Amino acid sequence: MASRTPITFSGLDDAIPADWAKPEKRMNRRCPTRVVDLINVIRASVDGHQQIPKPGAARGTVRMFCTRQVPGQDFSLEEQIAKQMADVTGDVQWATGMQGRKTLILEHKMAGRRMGFEGVFTPLYAVEHLNTGLLDGTLPILKLFFEGVAPIVEAARADDFTLMEAVRLRSPLLDPKYLESAGTNQLEVLESVGKATQLLCEMLTDNDPLIGEVAQVLQRTGLLELPARFVEAMALGATADDAPEISDREALEIHAYRIVLGCSYSEMEAFAGYANGLSPFGTHQGVKGLEFPRVMVILNDEEAGGFLFSYEKLLGVTPASPTDVKNQRAGKDDSLSRTRRLLYVTCSRAEESLAIVIYSAQPEIAKASVIEAGWLKADEIVVL
Repeated sequence: MASRTPITFSGLDDAIPADWAKPEKRMNRRCPTRVVDLINVIRASVDGHQQIPKPGAARGTVRMFCTRQVPGQDFSLEEQIAKQMADVTGDVQWATGMQGRKTLILEHKMAGRRMGFEGVFTPLYAVEHLNTGLLDGTLPILKLFFEGVAPIVEAARADDFTLMEAVRLRSPLLDPKYLESAGTNQLEVLESVGKATQLLCEMLTDNDPLIGEVAQVLQRTGLLELPARFVEAMALGATADDAPEISDREALEIHAYRIVLGCSYSEMEAFAGYANGLSPFGTHQGVKGLEFPRVMVILNDEEAGGFLFSYEKLLGVTPASPTDVKNQRAGKDDSLSRTRRLLYVTCSRAEESLAIVIYSAQPEIAKASVIEAGWLKADEIVVL
């Protein structure tokens, strides 16, 4: 059969004549009325699309907390805000820790800081050709720990049969072809696998060794197959040095792995939980279509460190750039429009209550801008 050019619908809105009727989703069946009011105002300056809450929708609660960004700031403030939300809403789940709410952050590295896997994530993310595999979990080093080590350790908490089945599915030493090649030494191979499995599980039970130490056990016993470049990094040893200023992709990748070798295994474990969607955190870009009872949206340009989005510009704290102005005049997308759409999506995830936390260089200006734009009322905004 001859191949066909795939049909795409990009730019379809522009192709539809202005006098044609366009379908609109008018009824919002997810959000309480206060959140619907907020997202309608956020969207009002972009188009005329407005939603209405479902019949009998609860009022719900929206609060904004503005605070100044402090270098090296921890996240105890966000816990305090969650407790304030519990008091305001009467919903004690807000005060039960991170698991009691969904926190939406702009970049994955922001989750890394909060969940304790920044040491693993940051050096890998800095290597451009690793980005895709890092974010979708297909990077070989991640598969080694996420799909190899972690399931074995988890199975050890069940029973011996479950443990050995987990090892059988993952270890090259138990591959039928390898066992066949072992001939009369098969029993010795099975015994070595048992000892290697026990050593690995004991190392990771109530202990937090370095990732390099875990990798050495895997390499020495042959229990799991290690990625080639990771093995090269192990031969060079762990390092905390900055990446060399070179363009050699392989050398940069190996250097990143050397940094990871010096991190605690608990960082890899935390990253696995985040990557598997078990985390109480999510990115602004990754939650469209999802919904959560309690949502905390974190707006922090400095911590995110990106350039495609800017909440400080959207809130009037920082002026729009010449490029933004040029794109606006030309009717093109710019950082403000992208950020507005992102804020709309994140706020519209809330089923019951919403807390918006703004880390800003000028929190008072941010508050005044929000009030002037009609997003929130003065008594709904707290400057910390």
